Amino acid sequence: MTAPRLSRPSPRLLTMGVAVVLALGLLGEGGATNATASAAPIATASADAAPTAQRGLRFAPAASTVEAYNYDGWVYFDSGVWLAAYGEGYEFWAKKAKPSARATLTKTVIRGDERTTTKAPAAIVDGLDGFKKGLTVQVTDSTGKVLVKKSRSLCLSGTERQRVEPTGNTEPIYPMFCGGDWFTKSAVSGIEQGWATKLDTYFELKTTRKNLRMTVTISDPVADFLGLPAGSRSVSQRVKVIDECTVVDCGEVGDALLGAPVEGFSTLAEGDAASAHADEVRALASGAHGSHGDGAGTSHRANLFTLQGGSQEHGGDHPALGQPGSKPSNKAPAEDTLPDLLSLPAWQIGIERSSGADRLTFNANEWNAGPAPLVVEGYRKGSAEVMDAYQFFYRDGKEVGSTRTGKMKYHAAPEHDHWHFLDFASYELVKPDGTLVTTSGKQSWCLAPTNAVDLSVPGATWRPEATGLDSTCGDRSALWLREVLPVGWGDTYNQTQTQAFKLTGVKNGTYQIKITVNPNGALHELTTDNNVSYRTVVLGGKPGKRTVTVPPYEGVDTEIVN
Repeated sequence: MTAPRLSRPSPRLLTMGVAVVLALGLLGEGGATNATASAAPIATASADAAPTAQRGLRFAPAASTVEAYNYDGWVYFDSGVWLAAYGEGYEFWAKKAKPSARATLTKTVIRGDERTTTKAPAAIVDGLDGFKKGLTVQVTDSTGKVLVKKSRSLCLSGTERQRVEPTGNTEPIYPMFCGGDWFTKSAVSGIEQGWATKLDTYFELKTTRKNLRMTVTISDPVADFLGLPAGSRSVSQRVKVIDECTVVDCGEVGDALLGAPVEGFSTLAEGDAASAHADEVRALASGAHGSHGDGAGTSHRANLFTLQGGSQEHGGDHPALGQPGSKPSNKAPAEDTLPDLLSLPAWQIGIERSSGADRLTFNANEWNAGPAPLVVEGYRKGSAEVMDAYQFFYRDGKEVGSTRTGKMKYHAAPEHDHWHFLDFASYELVKPDGTLVTTSGKQSWCLAPTNAVDLSVPGATWRPEATGLDSTCGDRSALWLREVLPVGWGDTYNQTQTQAFKLTGVKNGTYQIKITVNPNGALHELTTDNNVSYRTVVLGGKPGKRTVTVPPYEGVDTEIVN
């Protein structure tokens, strides 16, 4: 998926933050960078200007200068520009009827109980990622020479939100990202009344010039659709370039982590030696799509995910603190307290050579269509590294029941070192007639919401990170933990190395990757009729040089870059 980049002053500061995050399993948002709203590309507004009383989307006023950081000839910019919703809220829905269909995008203006919905022209829709080429950043030097001018999709959700007037919601309700994966059905974004979101303007530029000006512009076709006045579609700022080594230590440790930046618009850690870590943390902080895998950091990321427990239709309040618990029971729980677990077809399928064998790698995702969250808790038994697992049932954010549902076990393998719930899913390679060929080496999971699959289903959680039920994988000393899958969200795992299908002795030919969620029926859910998915693959080649061909699924080729 496409998610807004975190606003950070430089790659070095981010990389240092990554090291801390991966060590502690925690992440906090950084402070905002000042920017200036203006009525024209060059003119700047006063920092003391009051928020406009005019209703609608407008740039929020701020200071006139933004700081950029120079390191090794590269300057790292982030304008810190905010777009605010005054007097009314804005909600955007991107939906796809099927994986191969073009996404449609609608805008709903919310004024109290009144909602007015308008469909966006197809020419300005960038799939699930927002508005196509809706945001342009330009940097000029003191002579007015354009050093860089780049455009990207405009996402009107972001990791950083601030209030601009004492009206509307007390907390944001929309997700912190736009976009989706191959099988995402719907995505919602927006700016709540009285709130502002920071636009994604981060980029890198190789230059030695110091006196620079940065201009951020929303394109006319997009601005027309959003209702921005013709004279207020740009923000211009003076740029103060600071040598980063005067702010932080430019020692050998930082140099070992940093790689060469990428010119123009680029994600912060592209080309980094630390890119796997940085991408992981960036996805976590933004609530973006992520995945489990064998890479470092997977034992920490689940601590940052949380689960909706509120009573509002979307984005509700935290579960009541100190509410009474429930006694375990063997009675069948009510249907409105149950999840509905589904498996998506495998994607991003490939061949790798690992531990002396050819292996078939793939991504797998199991998700919850609701109407209630999946909540599983583990309670340790003595000193053994085993926990009794219980499934808990919630209604309107309150716990209403629980029952025994299996086991959790400590997974001591390298780069895991956390607790897994057993038998959540099964991965099998089968022949077209269903005959089992081989199974994946993965038989246990730490559940957490990594991917929003369909946020339009009843009870969907829009902001898992803002609610009160934490999902955590725990450490070796844990006595208790909670793993969750909120409504509308799935959990992606990358099946590589020993978790992939070993192809030794498997003949060339046509097979299917069979994914089954809740294979043993241990979890209570609304129905088991939709628990199995299949993806056709064709194996070829010779040992050491095996190949795989993956036919499109419902008209979509998932093996190309999304």
